Amino acid sequence: MHALRLDTLRELQSLSRDRTLSVRKVFFDDRMAADVFRNFDLYRADFPEADWILAYREQTVARLLLEERARLPRLAAILLLPMTLSICPWSSMLRLVLAGQFIASGDLIGPGTVPEAARARAPLADGARQQRSYLSEGASEETAVMTDSAALPSDPDPGLTRREKEVLALVSQGGRNKTIAHTMSLSEHTVKLHLHNAITKIGARNRTEAATWYLSRHMGEGR
Repeated sequence: MHALRLDTLRELQSLSRDRTLSVRKVFFDDRMAADVFRNFDLYRADFPEADWILAYREQTVARLLLEERARLPRLAAILLLPMTLSICPWSSMLRLVLAGQFIASGDLIGPGTVPEAARARAPLADGARQQRSYLSEGASEETAVMTDSAALPSDPDPGLTRREKEVLALVSQGGRNKTIAHTMSLSEHTVKLHLHNAITKIGARNRTEAATWYLSRHMGEGR
């Protein structure tokens, strides 16, 4: 994989004419958010196979997108990646985003208000009509994780053993069974057994969903 850093969306559009390139992921920051939101269908048409990710530092921009995702289905294809976390939780979130998982931190999910000035700077137009929504005041310190699959159980303590929690923690960091076994001084078979039991208890379908479940409850500990 090669990464290209561009300064403008015009440069990005020029890549669509280069048939030797296969663009798989497009990360854009707060500065380009308003343009991408307004013209997402146009930009996406140039790269139909690419995932689009808002790599944000300003919560206002991410919250604005989050408010309108359900209202404007086309924007639901944009994923989120906060750029203000420490390296360990950030790298875990990056892995999930690269796998196509939609992740939103609790301070975005929780009640809050998008200032009108921010709405004016980054309107999300649906044809000729701009749609708006408002949330109540307050904030949540937890992290919520949403996936394309059915919602995972919300039980914060589904009866996981200490070992099962340790295995999930390492899985959420991208560890493979062999590496986890070495780290925990266990056999690979034992690690697989702990992971299977944990997946069953939390109602996940695979290790990616299990990692998502774990990060949704423990991401705040890494801040």
